[in-house]
Amino acid sequence: MDSKPSQFSDRSAHVSDSSESEPPTGVSRAFSEKIAPGPTQLWTTRPNRPRLLGLLPAAVVIVTTLGFVAGILGVLLVKQCEETQGGRGIGPAITDGVFYVFEDHNQGDSYKTRLVVVTLSNVANQVVSTTSSIVMALVAYRVGAEWIRLSRDQSGTNAAETPSPAQYGLLVRLLGSSSIGSILEAFVYTARSRNRARLPRMLRYSMWMATAVWVLARLVGLADTWLHVASYTRPSNITRDDSSPGPTPRWGVELNTSICDDMKAKYPTQLADDTVDLGCLLPYEYFVVWEDWGHAMGFDAMTNSTNATFHVNTVEGDIAFVLPGPKVLDMRSKNFLIPTFATQASCTSLNQVCGVPNGAPNCTSAGYPSDFPYYQNSTLVNRVLGVVGGELVGREIGTLEAINFPNTPIQLAIQLQWNDLEQGVGSGINPLPSTSEEDLAVDGNPPTLLAGCNLEFFDAWVQWNSTEQDWQLVNTTTSSQNTSRTLFQPIVWQYGTEQLAASLMYTARRDFKEEVMRTLGQNLATLTLATAAGFYRPHEAFHVSTTMTITVSVYPTPPVMTLLVLLCAYAALVWWILLSSYRTPDEAIIFPESDHGLQDEEMEPSTLTLAQRWLTHPLPLVGHSFSRQDGQDGVRSAAFWPVNAAYDGNEGHTRLTIGLAGDRFGITPWGQR
Repeated sequence: MDSKPSQFSDRSAHVSDSSESEPPTGVSRAFSEKIAPGPTQLWTTRPNRPRLLGLLPAAVVIVTTLGFVAGILGVLLVKQCEETQGGRGIGPAITDGVFYVFEDHNQGDSYKTRLVVVTLSNVANQVVSTTSSIVMALVAYRVGAEWIRLSRDQSGTNAAETPSPAQYGLLVRLLGSSSIGSILEAFVYTARSRNRARLPRMLRYSMWMATAVWVLARLVGLADTWLHVASYTRPSNITRDDSSPGPTPRWGVELNTSICDDMKAKYPTQLADDTVDLGCLLPYEYFVVWEDWGHAMGFDAMTNSTNATFHVNTVEGDIAFVLPGPKVLDMRSKNFLIPTFATQASCTSLNQVCGVPNGAPNCTSAGYPSDFPYYQNSTLVNRVLGVVGGELVGREIGTLEAINFPNTPIQLAIQLQWNDLEQGVGSGINPLPSTSEEDLAVDGNPPTLLAGCNLEFFDAWVQWNSTEQDWQLVNTTTSSQNTSRTLFQPIVWQYGTEQLAASLMYTARRDFKEEVMRTLGQNLATLTLATAAGFYRPHEAFHVSTTMTITVSVYPTPPVMTLLVLLCAYAALVWWILLSSYRTPDEAIIFPESDHGLQDEEMEPSTLTLAQRWLTHPLPLVGHSFSRQDGQDGVRSAAFWPVNAAYDGNEGHTRLTIGLAGDRFGITPWGQR
């Protein structure tokens, strides 16, 4: 400052043996006289053992902050939904960009989530905001130690590093509250002081530490808000092994060889032949006429009845296979691998080869028996016939005439005919535009379809994925000849012929023959397995698992990692401040015997602790400025609690007034205005 008020005098006038070159200070004569040591004031100090000042509050802040880091990571990793995440750990979360967490609370048949990580984040934000004042109180220890060191060696160089009254006020604001207001005031003061001597190091240190603590606390709050905004929940399908106790599920398909034993027991007078597979049914070849179970099971399978034990579906476009029906299994949530039977049929149109439009068709040139097409009472009837050894099989329903013939793949001859429709008179079922007669699959009037098909049977493994609601063909091997010949019998017994004709009634009249043949093959393969449902029995399933729809919490990785890094940085800052105060020179104040009775239990207070208190609380200065003059003021200045450092009077002369007093505005004791 360029000039000094007349009421301020140099400290050298009141300190013995001081050099005249000692720099002037801003302390009034009255104030210096007031604080000058009296002849009976014999307080002394002794070195105090090194200790971690503020250990307990600092430890609480560090442990609590790192505890939130551990808690958030614990929830994210322990409850991580591995099925949805595609793995476990931080790596998959970084790859996906989110953490999938299963924080389920089962409420009957539904799940709800509580977003525990968001809750922990919010509490961590509140803790960091609350403990910032504790951190600045730790900073005050280091600042206080520096001030005490400078005060002992009152050289000209050190005097420039001690705070002025205004700077002391800024220090109390920074270290006591570290609010945005106190930080802005310090920066404004710094900007206005550029033309003066440089600021004391302790003020600059306090200002930057307060700024760092405040910015870290605000960044934690912003990261918490970011996490709140970005987090959400969504349903997810997860698959878990079905480890429930009980018998192994029997959802697969195999041949029911016990039919033979049942027939032997029921019809003991019939001759029995123990040939392979169902060849033992030869002596009971008309069992289909005697027993209706085959009809019932086949009809249920063909119509996809909800009471059916077996259904037939297709995979990879044209491969039909047997699967358990809804009576056996609800497939909405189960995943499994089963053995089963599959068929595939490829068909070729014979109309042009057999010459249907030119009169009675003759298919011998195509390698079919001379009695194909098959007529009944001079009328062509709908039939699915087997071609075995140059002869037609299936003209007589219920016979097992082809069961011993080795013919794989099995050759079939198809003949279908439709009467004119009474409704619509052909309207809507005309051939597609640009379709010539050569491109059609039917000829003549009434429309007639002749086709030759090759039907092949497979022992297959299929897998059901309930998440995708789809079947996958895992493996196929050609079925044995006995299995193939057994399973193709019901289709040539005409169990599914009318269903086949009904399915092709419109397609055959309108579409190109290639499309008609493809549709014929698909329907023929499906009906072949469906009509043979009576020959199946359940087989055990493998790799059974259950797909559950759960609610997962989705926490984006960027805000989570940002929050964790900031919390670790905050804890590291507190740890550094704590260590920096370790082994800081400290002294204990020793009171004379005459003052012991005036102390409570506050013997030998620490000079560093008192300095920290003066830097963080205004009451010590108040007690020093407005004393009671009762002889206890000196002892009161070393009180354990800041609130005990100031005399709290209740009389009129102990009250304060504020306002103009002569040439200054300020606070004065009552009666001195």
